[in-house]
Amino acid sequence: MNVEVREHLGSAQSALRAGEHARARAKFVEAGDLAASVQLWRTSVRCYRHALEIDLLDRLALARVIGLLGRGGHVVEWSEYARAVDRHDWPHFGCLGAQIVIGDDGAVVECAGAGPVLEVAMPEADLVTAQPDGRFVGMPIAMAMIIVRRALGPGVVRVAFAGRAPVVLDENGDWSQRGSAGPTTG
Repeated sequence: MNVEVREHLGSAQSALRAGEHARARAKFVEAGDLAASVQLWRTSVRCYRHALEIDLLDRLALARVIGLLGRGGHVVEWSEYARAVDRHDWPHFGCLGAQIVIGDDGAVVECAGAGPVLEVAMPEADLVTAQPDGRFVGMPIAMAMIIVRRALGPGVVRVAFAGRAPVVLDENGDWSQRGSAGPTTG
């Protein structure tokens, strides 16, 4: 990774730890822009995805990812994300503190500022199924993968979202179809 990109990411992480979310978001976007300028496409998408973890409806970070389509991202999934943000009147919320809450009726992922956003189950040891909670019907898979990664923490797991075929979600937040040539940045 480029030294300057690493420095921007370090500044963003420091701001995040200090609770300065607006500054952290700006630094993640700057890091993404810098990574893109030196053609580090996957790193750039990851930086913008970190900004989206702070505000999942951040149109600037989402526009930056869309601008990279075909250079390290899932074209269809990110385009669906942008259309969903335009179509729905969801509240602005982040998923930094996303947590799984288990109750009598099952398990949900809750995010501060939004409450329950995904219904989840674990039918197999390495498979999580996820469905958007009622208010978030129409949630795109890219948004769901960001939330699931934050809720589960680091590790590799298969995720079946909204009846789709499972994807493999890795510790970096990248996902790929099982059996593909390798991970692509989600």
